[in-house]
Amino acid sequence: MQDSNKHVDIMVLDDDVDLLTSVAELFADCGYKVKGFADPESAVEFAVDRTFSVGVFDYRLGSVKNGLDVVETLQAMGSKASYVMVTADVDRSTQLRAMGLKVFEFMRKPVQPQELLNTVERALAQSARAA
Repeated sequence: MQDSNKHVDIMVLDDDVDLLTSVAELFADCGYKVKGFADPESAVEFAVDRTFSVGVFDYRLGSVKNGLDVVETLQAMGSKASYVMVTADVDRSTQLRAMGLKVFEFMRKPVQPQELLNTVERALAQSARAA
């Protein structure tokens, strides 16, 4: 069993603070333990000594790193989480890279709240099976 002080259900990463807040509140209102970040460095720093089950990451983060770069870094650090990538633009090379990183789902913005919740619930179930 994970130490509950060092584990969250869902990590949200999005450089759009309004969107980050609304998505984090959506999950929290559903009873999930959520941690949100507006920049990739803070998300990676958080994951150094804490765990999470599902990462919901925006692809374009307004920095040098994108969401897939963060997934790759976290996986290299040993993360066993499932990842849901959300983005407005989807090109083939990005989709192929996501498949190579075993991203659970690649969702195109705008995402309906119920669709996002359903996807995250499936990702949580997969993450629990993998644990």
